[in-house]
Amino acid sequence: MMRKSQNNQKGRKEEGSSHVRTEKMMGNREGVVQNRAEEGNKKLERQSSTEDINASAEAFIKNFRQHLLIQRLQSLENYEQMLARGL
Repeated sequence: MMRKSQNNQKGRKEEGSSHVRTEKMMGNREGVVQNRAEEGNKKLERQSSTEDINASAEAFIKNFRQHLLIQRLQSLENYEQMLARGL
């Protein structure tokens, strides 16, 4: 009688352990899904940060070209003034 109850207990433990393993596997799957979702969010953040960087770079280049144009115009104006003075 003891052996049957011990066997039944062992069987229950095994069932319980397989249940625990199943829960761990499900937990791992959820972890994998969550990791993939986080990776997707990181990619979106990288894209948006890349877009922000590109927008900042374009604004810098536009501003730089405007300053070059202003300097060129000032240089031409100074040259014309110098010619008007006869130097």
